[in-house]
Amino acid sequence: MSLKGSKTEQNLKDAFAGESQANRRYLYFAAKADVEGYNDVAAVFRSTAEGETGHAHGHLEYLEESGDPATGLPIGGTSDNLKASIAGETHEYTDMYPGMASAAREEGFDEIAD
Repeated sequence: MSLKGSKTEQNLKDAFAGESQANRRYLYFAAKADVEGYNDVAAVFRSTAEGETGHAHGHLEYLEESGDPATGLPIGGTSDNLKASIAGETHEYTDMYPGMASAAREEGFDEIAD
C-alpha cells in the first residue's frame, strides 16, 4: 500500500507543518521571555520546542516514503536531502517571496514587502 496521494499522507504533511511552526513559535517566545527576564519561562518554551521537533521528525520519517513535503522530491539520504533543500530554497526566492512581496506592495505594506 502506497502512502503517496492518500489522506494519511496529507495528514502527515499537515501535522509536520503544524509541529514545525509550533517549534519556531516557541523558540521565538523563549527569546522574548529571555529579553523580559523570564529565564525559567524561556527554558520551558525551549523544552516544549524540542518536543515539537521530535514530533515533526517522526512525521517526516513516515513522509520519506512519499517525498519532501515542500517539494515532493525524494528525501532520506544526504544527497536527496540536499537536492530537496536546494529546490525548496530556490522556489522561495524565485516564486514565493516575490509573489508575496508584490501582494504586500499592492496592499500598501511596503515595509513588509521589503
